[in-house]
Amino acid sequence: MRSLASGIGLSLLLAAGLGSSLGFAQDREEFKARMAEAASVMKTDVNEALRLYLEIRTAFAGAEVDYSLGRAYQRLGQCENAKFYYTQVMIAYELAETSTIYQRAVSAFDEISSCETWQKVNLKCEIPVDGYVMVDNERLSSCWERPFSMSDGEHTFKVVAPDGRENVKTLSFQSGNAPQNLSLYIEPEKVEVDKTVEIEKQVEVRERFHPGLYWGLIAGGVAVVGIGGIFGALANDARVDEQKWADYMGVYGTSPEKYNDYKKKRDSAHDDVKRNHALMYSFIGVGAAVAATGVALAIVSAVSDKVAVENNTVSTYVMPNREGVSMGIRWQF
Repeated sequence: MRSLASGIGLSLLLAAGLGSSLGFAQDREEFKARMAEAASVMKTDVNEALRLYLEIRTAFAGAEVDYSLGRAYQRLGQCENAKFYYTQVMIAYELAETSTIYQRAVSAFDEISSCETWQKVNLKCEIPVDGYVMVDNERLSSCWERPFSMSDGEHTFKVVAPDGRENVKTLSFQSGNAPQNLSLYIEPEKVEVDKTVEIEKQVEVRERFHPGLYWGLIAGGVAVVGIGGIFGALANDARVDEQKWADYMGVYGTSPEKYNDYKKKRDSAHDDVKRNHALMYSFIGVGAAVAATGVALAIVSAVSDKVAVENNTVSTYVMPNREGVSMGIRWQF
């Protein structure tokens, strides 16, 4: 009996050990997969990669995650945050000084050891929907509200629209100098009006358009464009909220309840940015089309006053190319 009990106890112990090993292996595979995903995203959007690393840290805190967070913050020009995570790698995990991750953290820390004295830039961005910003070689989906710390020398800043249009600025930086301010935005494309007025001389003189018609169209179009500007302001306010909640996510990365709450708020603000941008471009496009039509009718009215005509054919095509919206209007009178 005693040997039977011993055998059962040993079997249970081995089963528990095997289950623990399988659980550890599964966790390790999940960790490796999530780290690989974040590393891949880092190539196209450093902001999104940072978010993924912060999520990973809540479940798998460790030297490798902290080193990756340090690199993400460094590439975002947030050197104080980067130094914090490099320091964590060096002191919090009791790594041997010969370990690869320890040596990488030391080397990266040395790169930015004097970053407190680097000149900063306050970067304000107006990024088109589905566009992005490049800071040197780093691609960002949004600009931080906090200043970027830039090493000495020249640095390039660029905003790119989905259709390939871009605005590039190059600034020089020197440690100890006062912060610089830079605004990045894409210049709106000019509204192109293709207007054709064909006049055939006949016996009858045609009556011009009533001024109330074309002035009403012009005033109405300007008003609609103004509404688009309001949605643009709302989009900017929502972007500020989005960044604020994203910063809170970083602060409460180890508190799942607060982290998820701020993540929901960040996602909601992001949706508001996209929605308000879409409304802004729609109102501006429609308003410009209506106003341009009013201008075209005013021109026709002026011409009709001076020339005897039987029939006037007016073709007005308005194409606000921003966001690919085009509108065609043809009048026959």
